[in-house]
Formats: sequence, C-alpha cells, structure tokens
Amino acid sequence: MDIANFKYLDKETLFTLTHKREGEIKIGEKISYGSDFENSTARYVIIGIEESIGVKGNLGKSGTHTAWNAFLNAFLNVQNTDRLNGDPIHILGSFQFQEIFQECESTEDYREKVSLIDDSISPLIEKISLAGKRLIIIGGSHANAYPIIKGVSQAKNSPVSVINMDAHADFRKLEGRHSGNPFSSVRHEGFLGPYHILGLHENYNSQTMLEEMSKQKDIQWYFYEDIYLRNKISFDKALHHFIENTKGIAGIELDMDSVENVLSSAMTPTGFSALEARKYAYNTAYQLKPSYFHICEAAAKLDNGLEDPQTGKLLSYLVTDFIKGLME
Repeated sequence: MDIANFKYLDKETLFTLTHKREGEIKIGEKISYGSDFENSTARYVIIGIEESIGVKGNLGKSGTHTAWNAFLNAFLNVQNTDRLNGDPIHILGSFQFQEIFQECESTEDYREKVSLIDDSISPLIEKISLAGKRLIIIGGSHANAYPIIKGVSQAKNSPVSVINMDAHADFRKLEGRHSGNPFSSVRHEGFLGPYHILGLHENYNSQTMLEEMSKQKDIQWYFYEDIYLRNKISFDKALHHFIENTKGIAGIELDMDSVENVLSSAMTPTGFSALEARKYAYNTAYQLKPSYFHICEAAAKLDNGLEDPQTGKLLSYLVTDFIKGLME
C-alpha cells in the first residue's frame, strides 16, 4: 500500500536500531513491522509523524519532527518480558513532511500545508481503525489531533470522546489549520464528541476561547492552578472524573508541553510531573481501552539549538505504560 509522505519501518532500520545483547530479548526483536498490518496478529499499531509545520503555523518553535526517531531508538531497546511482550505490537513507520516544511516561507504557507498533512494522515488512521487495531501515534505537532480524530470517527461511524492532558485547550478560532485549533476544527466538522482537558494553565488560554468552550456543555476542563495552587481537586480525582464521563469511542491526547521541563515548542518550567504523565497514560488505557493514544509536541532538538537526550526515553515510558494498561 503506497501512502503519500509515509516511510514504512524496514528490516535494515529495525536491526540497526535494536541493540541485541546475549541473554536478553529486546522489544525490537519481537515486534512485527512493515506495510501488512491488516494481516498481522498484532493488536496495537504504532506510527510516527515527523513534522513541525503545525507548530510554525501557530507561531511556535520548530522541533517536533525530531521526536519520532528519538522515541524509536529508546522503544526498540526496551526489555521484552512477561510484563511487556512485543508480540502484539506492530510498528508501521512514519509520516515524513520535511520536504513540505522546506517549501514554506510564511505563517500562511504553514497553515495551508497543514491541510495537506491532514489529507495524508486521516485516511491511514481510518484504515488502521477499520482493521480493528488500536493506534499509538508519536511525534509532530498537536495539529495532528484533527486528522487522527477524523480518521477514527469515520472508521467507527461515531464522534470520538477525547481526554487531553494539556496546558492549552487548542480550541482557537478557525483561521487556517495549525497546532492551536485542532479541536475547534474537528468539533466544527462533527467528529469530536465530549472533550475533557486536564491541566489548562490560566496564563495561556484566552478569555475569548474559554467563553466559547463554556457555551458547549460537553466540554469540561480543570485548571492546573485549581489542582495545585487552590487544592480544589486532586490530580487523581480530576483524572478519575474525566474517565468516568468518557463514554463510547474514546481517544487519549497527551501534549508534552503540559509536562514540566520536557523539551517542546511551549516548554514549561511548571507543570505535571513525568510520573503523573505516566499515570495518565496507564490509567486511561486500563480503564477506557481507547481507540488511540496520541503523544505530541515533544522535541529531541529545537530549531534554536536546545536539545534533550531524555525525550525519547520518556516517550518510550509513556507508550509502554499505555500498552501495559491495554493488556491488563
């Protein structure tokens, strides 16, 4: 199956990145890979999105295209054990949009190209969902929540109920496509059902946007400040409330700019801990068995030169936690 701007994970890359060691078995030695996911016995399909176009369209710093390779290097070398076995996992490959990125010269160009990215991603998401697989999507900007939700919704013939751990609601006005308006865009087209946001930062969500969301009864959120400054509700209770109120076809979003000191376009010095992000990944998977898990906005390297060698390992932890939750 030929997919525009998509590169399948091949045997050579898999063997190069998986570091074998005598007496051990790595996940990379057990997973399935390549184009034939439909006939694979694997239940979980992982794909990457290598793009920073949505970030630039939202006036942010490029770098989210670097997350996938960092993740892959870490994930393939996780130990294969009875707690996490690679047999049910299929790594398909990644969307690669850097050539399109090089063509852009203005904010308007980036926003126009995001629509092209939407058209590339959504059909593959729909096809994987129709095959009965659960999706894990790594990398890129939060703009990609739109084609992911659209693809799942079309496959399941139902709006998708979403929980999003995020410092930003990404419900900005429809002004072209970018990483600040995937949820308003997908809601406008009827693919998004109830929407719950965990950990909004009061300093970075406009009054106009909050008022627009408050008009819609099935959009709920908890501010980070209400959890940790005012102690109105605990992290665990807030998450449990959202899980209890998520029905039907579910999707889980994790924007890494909500996690403290993770390299991202909107990196924060104050946010959720890595442990809380791991609990979020595990518990949403365990209790909801959602159709997809989307981890976005992280970077191994930003265009301003900042780097973080831990990014890939943290993303790998989050994916393994999610898969363990699905398996249990």
